[in-house]
Amino acid sequence: MKDSGSRLPMRQDFPHLSDAHWATLEKMVSLLGEAAFAGFPNLPAEQQRERVERFDKYQASLIAHVSAAAQETASATMRAEAQSAAQASATNTASFATRPTTTKPVKMSVPTFDGKYSDSLVFWVRKIEIALSASHIYDARAQVAFALSNLGGRACSWAMARKTATPGYFTSWSFMEQELRFTFLLANMPYRYRSNFLQCKQGMRSLQDYVMELHNVEAGMAGAPISEDVKVTVFMDGVRTGPVRTELFRRQSKTFNEAVHIAMLEDHCVRSAQGHTPHVEASEGPAPMEISLAPTSATPRARAPPAPAASCAPRAGPCSERSRAAPKTARAIGKLYWPIHKSSEY
Repeated sequence: MKDSGSRLPMRQDFPHLSDAHWATLEKMVSLLGEAAFAGFPNLPAEQQRERVERFDKYQASLIAHVSAAAQETASATMRAEAQSAAQASATNTASFATRPTTTKPVKMSVPTFDGKYSDSLVFWVRKIEIALSASHIYDARAQVAFALSNLGGRACSWAMARKTATPGYFTSWSFMEQELRFTFLLANMPYRYRSNFLQCKQGMRSLQDYVMELHNVEAGMAGAPISEDVKVTVFMDGVRTGPVRTELFRRQSKTFNEAVHIAMLEDHCVRSAQGHTPHVEASEGPAPMEISLAPTSATPRARAPPAPAASCAPRAGPCSERSRAAPKTARAIGKLYWPIHKSSEY
């Protein structure tokens, strides 16, 4: 440092201070001014080092405090921005939810449930729910009326009897669904579906039909599903012996859907390899013919080889022996009657 009217510290005047202590001393003088250096040269060397170290610690703690305050301020700013963004998103979502829907209702036709086959009730209920959602029917009475319009047979007679005996009996669609299940579904339906699933085999059917039956039976067990290990075991055991079954046992699937995917892919490959025939489209118009293959008049036609001459020798066998052993009287009778028959023809 240069001298500016008063004596400032010089490096050669403090040989006992290390380079780090000297850098801290210069920083202290530049920040606090010459007053901080007054009386410093008169102190012993040990006290000079202690004062420089105390200033260094104070500066480090001050910097840490300022950094923490800056970080806290930045965090608070970020939290405020996140809260404002969340509030804006919630406001936009609420405004979008309050907007009237622009999708038009879709009219769907649902097959009638007549109560004859109780197994079809599960799928009929699901179709009714899809139709109610697509048609935007949210009123309870309208939902009941729509479901009643898709009943037939004894199911319709049962529902009309309930409504006639007790007006307003079906208060909602959920209550009507429970009554239908209680009336037309057997009490042991989960057991029946589970038993059918465990006994299902492919047999002579195609793999697609076998998988479809398993899916239909599985849909009926929505209330009491079977574990994935059991479903995979039943499916693999029911597949017909062949390349598909071999591939399933080789791959060792973990889930039912994975086993079905492997089996369907292998079945497609096998059928493609066995039944692939190139499709040749018939060309319109005359087909081209090679001139070298056309027959010419100069080319003699090949004659068929002559048939071998029939042997005049009598065949050896029971027939020839029987003819030789025929009685002479029969031959004589034939000669006797032959002129008579011949004269009668003329």
